[in-house]
Amino acid sequence: MRMRPDLTVRKHRYHGEAYWVVKEPIGLNYFRFHEEEFAILQMLDGQSSLDSIKERFESDFAPQKITFQDLQQFIGMLHRSGLVISETAGQGRQLAKRRGEKKRREWLGRLTNVFALRWRGVDPERFLNWLYPYVRWMFHPVCVALCLAIGIGALLLVTVQFEVFRSRLPTFHEFFDPRAPDKWLYLALTMGVVKVLHELGHGLSCKHFGGECHEIGFMLLVLTPCLYCNVSDSWMLPNKWKRAMIGAAGMYVEIVLASIATFLWWFSDRSGLLNNLALNVMFICSVSTLIFNGNPLLRFDGYYILMDLAEIPNLRQKSTEVLKRFMVGVCLGLEQPDNPFLPQKNRFLFGAYTIAAVVYRWIIVFSIVAFLIKVFEPIGLKIIGQIVAATGFFGLIVQPLWQLARFFYLPGRMHKVKKHRVIASVAVVGAVLAAVVFLPLPHSVKCEFEVGPRDAAAVYVEVPGLVKEILVKEGHRVDQGQPLLVLSNPDLELSVLDLQGRRDVTESRLRVANREQFADDQSGLQIGQLRELLAATEQQLAEKQQELARLKLVAPTAGVIIPAAPRTSREEEAEGRLPTWSGSPLDRKNLGAAYQASELVCRVGDPTDLEALLVVDQADIDLVDAAMGVDSQGRPKVKLQLDAFPGRTLHSHVEQVARVELKAMSASLSSQAGGRVETKMDRSGVSRPLSTSYQARVPLDDQDALQGLISNGMRGRAQIYTRWQSLGARLYRYLSRTFHFEL
Repeated sequence: MRMRPDLTVRKHRYHGEAYWVVKEPIGLNYFRFHEEEFAILQMLDGQSSLDSIKERFESDFAPQKITFQDLQQFIGMLHRSGLVISETAGQGRQLAKRRGEKKRREWLGRLTNVFALRWRGVDPERFLNWLYPYVRWMFHPVCVALCLAIGIGALLLVTVQFEVFRSRLPTFHEFFDPRAPDKWLYLALTMGVVKVLHELGHGLSCKHFGGECHEIGFMLLVLTPCLYCNVSDSWMLPNKWKRAMIGAAGMYVEIVLASIATFLWWFSDRSGLLNNLALNVMFICSVSTLIFNGNPLLRFDGYYILMDLAEIPNLRQKSTEVLKRFMVGVCLGLEQPDNPFLPQKNRFLFGAYTIAAVVYRWIIVFSIVAFLIKVFEPIGLKIIGQIVAATGFFGLIVQPLWQLARFFYLPGRMHKVKKHRVIASVAVVGAVLAAVVFLPLPHSVKCEFEVGPRDAAAVYVEVPGLVKEILVKEGHRVDQGQPLLVLSNPDLELSVLDLQGRRDVTESRLRVANREQFADDQSGLQIGQLRELLAATEQQLAEKQQELARLKLVAPTAGVIIPAAPRTSREEEAEGRLPTWSGSPLDRKNLGAAYQASELVCRVGDPTDLEALLVVDQADIDLVDAAMGVDSQGRPKVKLQLDAFPGRTLHSHVEQVARVELKAMSASLSSQAGGRVETKMDRSGVSRPLSTSYQARVPLDDQDALQGLISNGMRGRAQIYTRWQSLGARLYRYLSRTFHFEL
């Protein structure tokens, strides 16, 4: 065995101790060795025997001793890592085997990390050498300070104008509209460009501080194509601050892009392409930096920055090993030899880091899965999100179980396990699982609500027509039977005139037949047919006249006029159809507009007798139904929080749950008007809930704290207390809704 002559080495200091960093230039792999380990590597010259190496080691590092077994294991590790060359026969087969194992590990890694798939690309060193002189100024301290000032300015703009900023943001389904391929194209292109600039930031900063970059490849980040840049050569730099700045260079680029995009989005026309692209850049850069790159719990930029500043290489592996050794000792009672390469201080923090990283990874996977399913579901491609979810959960569940099985499969391992420790550990785990599965905990459903008059009578259009007269206004008090709105229907009026003419003709023919029945036998035979025809015509005429009468809408009860939810567009006019109404149905501008059957015009009720009208999602309606019977009166309790009075809470109960889905959404609750219920505009201009929703009625009696302050149209958030559920039941419910399975 002899050390490869093409290896590059650098001497570093970590926590005051000397280490040697070795670079393997072919596979671009990097290793860190203690002084003793690096000395053994240098002793491998192809001539020295194990005896001589052992003797020289114990002489140079007295009083340390090394056994032949430890020496052989270390040399074997060096050989597997490709740092030494063996001149014995059969090395080709070993190298081929090692390559196959590496390929399998890479494919397994892709399977367990489906949200960030990587494929190696090309060596960008020549391109970066050409580009660096043109962008070197970006890494000058003055430029960095200026860019950070721009970022602070953008942050202050958002903070000071937060309410206006939030109101101008599109809703989730407006931003991720699956039926707008142009938006998805722009979003994908923006993400690709941003990530390319992000990775170039890493590569160029590595060049700036004296490192090299020999790998740039293709990457699928949450199903979006982009590039990645391997700057592992920064590990050869002895200055930890330079290594940290290389790790932060990508986020530096994204902060600059997000800051500029914030100002462009704020001051540009909201309907223009520039505004949309700027919003895409803001979203991608902020989400990428806050959730992924800047977070040290994921193995992205933040992790490597923390690793460099803490001077702890392989932080995740060492933290995991610290926690693993602790759990093995406590739960299995296995005695383990000391590992000098693991941290000896603050082990609790390392274990806590591993637990936090695992929990955060679960949260991220669940969030990405929910995001993909929510995006793909409206266009019938939810199965794609489910496939990605199943693959993502493979890395979270199957891989740890496989590693656990391999741990116990080691020969002789089970004989060393202390049975009483295992029994106690299983009992504790069983108790925790039982608590998760069976222990019920308080559960509630959150939804939006709007204040409206109780028992208000709805006035619907029964016969389609054009608005001829509007006789009342919003807030007018009316009596029962008082006309509200008059429609005209030319087709219906022509039908009535036609039927009246046919009736008159039939009556005339019947009179003639009656006079001539004694003189003409044929006339006598027609009398029966004419009478039947006359009766049918009169019945049709009566029905049409009733429809004509229903064109006049009247108040079904006495009360005050409360208008229906307004419309915000009149798209049919642009399509050459009859103009439909917009705004409030009772606005004067709607004279001549077309009203369709079953459209709500207004409600008539008492504006002082109010109730909360809750919008309950279809996914939660069964919980509300099952909760009918929670309290003594069989009605779920509700906690109400009005937006107008954020410091006060109202308490009531669900009085009734509708059995018919909600067809139209109130403007105050619609996301398109600043509300929190996701809606979409249909072709007629009506805001409809994106997901199937139902209305629940909650009385507002005995609210002395806000007596006289609650008014019609106020909105807020409600919390319906349903039956208690265990954590296991909630998890099963989530999974069943995600993957559509039933036991």
